[in-house]
Amino acid sequence: MTTEDKSVGLIASVLGSTAAAAIAYGLASAVGLLHPLWACIFALIASQGSPTNPLLAMGGRVVGTILGVAVTIAVSAAMSRWAIDVAWQMFVDVAICAAVIWGRPAIQVCLWTPPIVLMTAAPGESIATGGLSRGCEVILGVVVGGLLLMAVEKASGWARLPRWRRDQNARP
Repeated sequence: MTTEDKSVGLIASVLGSTAAAAIAYGLASAVGLLHPLWACIFALIASQGSPTNPLLAMGGRVVGTILGVAVTIAVSAAMSRWAIDVAWQMFVDVAICAAVIWGRPAIQVCLWTPPIVLMTAAPGESIATGGLSRGCEVILGVVVGGLLLMAVEKASGWARLPRWRRDQNARP
């Protein structure tokens, strides 16, 4: 890899990460999500993913998030009836999610979801409402970051082509 290739890769990565964070945060804020931070964080995670199969990675993160939210809502609904502390709810949620993701690294975000949902619930907010909101924030970030990863890889690959080749590929 030449110095020019490294420079193009570095610039593309910096611009992609910056754009992912800004766009995800802006979109989450614009639609009124309470914690746009999570959209920003997951956009950064997704934008640093492997360009080999970004659609598969995005799909796994979306499925993992949905599973994690569903487990958290179900466990919280069951355990809160007996006034069981949130910490114990989180332990049970994480244990269930760990069993679900075992051997399935593509959906590992399922494991992170219960602490995110339970630890960011606003006073008076139901876990169902908080879970759906956190899920939306995470999924928004995953989609923005994944799409930008694909765009950056395409752009940086295009920029690395010799000029004559770029001109040739641009013709219909």
